[in-house]
Order: sequence, then structure tokens, then C-alpha cells
Amino acid sequence: MATSEVASTTSATSSPRLVRESVALHAHGGERTLWHGRKERISYASCNESSMCEVRALRPGPGKRLFCVTAGGGRVLDLLVDGPDEVWAVDLNPSQNHLLELKIAGIAELSHSEYLEFLGVRPSRKRLAVYARLRPRLTEDAQRFFDARPRLLKAGVLYQGCLERFLAHVIVPAVRILRPFWVRRLMAATTIEEQRRLFQERGTRLWRTLVATFCRRRFFEWFSGEAGFWRYLPADFPLHTRVVSNVFGYLETHLARDNHLVSLIFNGRYTNEAALPAYLQPEPFARIRATLAHTRMHLITGTVGDALHRAPAGSFDGFALSDISSYLDDGSYRGVFDQVMRTARQNARLCSRGILRHRDPPPELAARLRREPELEREFARHDASMVHEFMVGELA
Repeated sequence: MATSEVASTTSATSSPRLVRESVALHAHGGERTLWHGRKERISYASCNESSMCEVRALRPGPGKRLFCVTAGGGRVLDLLVDGPDEVWAVDLNPSQNHLLELKIAGIAELSHSEYLEFLGVRPSRKRLAVYARLRPRLTEDAQRFFDARPRLLKAGVLYQGCLERFLAHVIVPAVRILRPFWVRRLMAATTIEEQRRLFQERGTRLWRTLVATFCRRRFFEWFSGEAGFWRYLPADFPLHTRVVSNVFGYLETHLARDNHLVSLIFNGRYTNEAALPAYLQPEPFARIRATLAHTRMHLITGTVGDALHRAPAGSFDGFALSDISSYLDDGSYRGVFDQVMRTARQNARLCSRGILRHRDPPPELAARLRREPELEREFARHDASMVHEFMVGELA
């Protein structure tokens, strides 16, 4: 296992207590092969969910130790707002942890406005100069990764993941060709009634057809290079019709302008700063900055199962497991939750997401997990991703 500490020599601000680690891969094949043989790249750079679901479910705060999947890093950062003692952020893709390192370095080093400019929320012509300020805070692996990708930094890293580029280069151009004025009206709507009238117009059928086409399995695979999330959905599961139903159902009760993912889908970027993910907003940003001075951060490259396997029994008060249900075969899925039960402290909290369908828990977990179905349904209705099902509860 390789480990490296990050130290800062560039700012009076306290340096984050951050450790980078890699774990050997011993997990079941389904989990291990998700990243095998792939070119190193950022899959997700932004935050495509409402991580307030995890905050509500896990109740983070002083004294808590949390385990979280890294992904775009926004969920990890949002869990820091209330000051937990320790967070393990785990991803099999090393690029996602490089990205989280960069985001952490930016929070520690930059003002809020500088941070938004550097990531790409606001315009900037000096991102490479800002990166030079952040670089000493990064581990050597993260430095090598970003040193080799100046274009990614210059363009605003928040929009340079594979998903964000797929949206910007495929979905946004299609929208601009087919119904640009309708989208402008949708994103400008300030009441649900006004928005509902837009969906009653004759062109709504065209939108449903367009969304269904983009959400077919083969189309996703061709253009996004990301097949993982439907890998273990049943072959006859109506992926495209479920996405259409979920998205249009969500927009029946939620304003599009208040959803940062909708903004990414239609505009390729965040256009309403009032609706930014929490870690990008001024007050949470300041609280995260203060938290980073004392919260110990472990950024671990490896499978969730292997990372949990190396943790002592009774390590964690909360688990935020994003899309474990969607990506893992049955053996890996059981193996992960065996380790969750082993490493859970008394009354540990669990929040697990699955895209479109969450598998039932293994029998051993079901016997110990006091599920909260009302909260699960609430999260599914209101989460910004619009496509997740949840498993939420407390481990006895």
C-alpha cells in the first residue's frame, strides 16, 4: 500500500489533513474489472445529485467517521459542512481522487469567487496561474495528472469529465438545433404553473421522444463510453422509458432552473448560482474550509470492498454508497455489505443509491438494517439526479 501526505507551504491557511492511499485489489471480479484496462480520465467532474440526501441520512458532525464514494467529489465535500472527524473517500478511478484533491486544495487556498472562477462556474483567463498556486498542495500523482492536462484546467475542470463533455458535445447541440427557444423559456420559468404549461404544448411529445432516444443503452454506450450503471439491470428493464418517466415526473413538481443537473443537460454548464451544489455556495464553502483544518481526509484508490476490508471493525458512523447497486455483480454486492456490517459502529447510518433501481439488500444486511421507507421515497422524489432509488436506514 502506497501512502503520501499533502503539505502546504504556500498559504497561511491551515493545510488539510489529507492522506492519499492505494489498496491492493482483492475484490470479486465484477468490482475489480470496472476500471481494468481503462485510460486514466475523469468520468464525473461536477455534482449531479442532491448530496443533501446523504447529509440528512448520515447526520454528519463532530466525532463522526464517514465512508463515501468519491465520484465528482461534491458529495464528499458537502458531508464536511458539519465538521466530522474523519472521512474516507474511495474510488477505483484514480482520476476522481486527483480531482477531489484539486477541489480540496482550492477550498483551502482560494477565496470563494476565485474558486468559482478556477473551476469554471465563472469566466477566467488565469486558471493555469491559479493552478500553479494550488500545485504544491497536491500529491505527486495528482500533480502529474494535471500537469499533463493544461487544456482541462484552462477550460474549467468542473465541466471536463466524460459525462459533462457528453452533455456539452451531444445533448446541448441537439437541444439548440431542435428547440432552443422552448429551453430558454423552461429555464426562465419561475413558477410550477408556468413550467407545466410548457409541458402541455404540442412539442412536448418531441421532447419525450428525444430524451428516450438519448437514453437507450446503445446510444449511451456509443457516445458516453459509460456502460456501468446499467450493467446489472435486467435485460428487459425499460431503461429509456423509465428515464423519461422520472425526468418529466420530477419537472411536474420542481423548477428546472433550480436543478443544477438540468442546467448541465440543457446548457452544458451551471447557469443559476443560487442553485449551485452546496460546496460551491459561499456559506457552506466557508464552513468546509474551516472543517478541512481538523478533519482527517483519506483519499483511497481501490474498490469499495477492498477499502472497507482494510478498515478495522467498528470504524464508521456513516456510509454514503453511490451506485453500488448499479455497478456490482451479486458476489461483489454481497461482499461490500459484509464489510459494511463488519466496519459499522453501533447505530451507524447508511445511504445507498442505485440508478433507476436499487437491488434488495443481502439477507444478512436486511436483518440488521432498520430501513426508513418514507425517507427513501422522499429522496427519490426530490433528488436532483431524478433517476435514483435509495436504501436508507440504521444498522442495529
